[in-house]
Amino acid sequence: MADADKLATYRQQLAQVEAAIAQDPDNQEWTKLRNDLLEVIDLTSELAQVKASTGSLKDDELKTYSVGEKCQAIYEQDGQWYNAKIVALAEDGYFVTFLGYGNTAQVDFNEVRLYQRPDTSTWGPGTEVNAVHSSDGRWYDGIAVEVKPTSVMVKFVGENEAAEVDIDFVRLKISTVEKKRKIEEEKEEDVAPKDPKVPKALEIRPDDSEDTIEKKKRKLKMFKRQEKKQKEEQVGEGRRSSWQSFSRKNKAVVKTKNFHDPNWDPTRDHGELAARQQMEKYTTYLVREGA
Repeated sequence: MADADKLATYRQQLAQVEAAIAQDPDNQEWTKLRNDLLEVIDLTSELAQVKASTGSLKDDELKTYSVGEKCQAIYEQDGQWYNAKIVALAEDGYFVTFLGYGNTAQVDFNEVRLYQRPDTSTWGPGTEVNAVHSSDGRWYDGIAVEVKPTSVMVKFVGENEAAEVDIDFVRLKISTVEKKRKIEEEKEEDVAPKDPKVPKALEIRPDDSEDTIEKKKRKLKMFKRQEKKQKEEQVGEGRRSSWQSFSRKNKAVVKTKNFHDPNWDPTRDHGELAARQQMEKYTTYLVREGA
């Protein structure tokens, strides 16, 4: 879906939410959903501007990709480039599958660029890796035996023979310590308050030295970046479920998508309106049957 279409959809959803808020101004869930939609509209607009400035290639510079060809494509959720493979052609772009992740998405022509081989400059025989096993397509621990231009010979844990794995399906192994650290961070994020305050240890005091102040400032920047990342992740997960919940609870409000609907009036009771429309249908049916 093109950015213009996405913006139109988001703005349409925003109109529906604002109409519902007019009926129930104190509904915190809908207010949060409105703020989320405003935020995603701004982010989508900014991303569209970035694409326009960085992806504006001349017609003779655009490369045509074939099905099965490797490339790099922009992942919609974070706007970053990832290695992918063309799996189908679309009218205004391609369908790609992101290598190593498995998810498929439709991207525009200007959201595809040349494939870039993963950096394996630090890899060598004995490097601990995670790789996809051909038997079930799942990730397993292993040891790199040989690194080739387009593949890696991997000896999976518990197997005697090395297997050749496409280089896009091999990653450096995340150590056990790193896994534990991530688990602990996730637990802390789950119990952290929604609007965390600056830790007292990072508060700048009048008697702090210049060196101490600089250290606190650096740590404070890291703290804010972590909180921003956490907020973005929470918003991304909650945005879809919030909209689905809103749609289920307020089916009558969906009529705002048709701005020419003569029956739509945000000030009227939607339950009463729906009942009246149903009664009109039933009356019409009785008249037709009695004729």
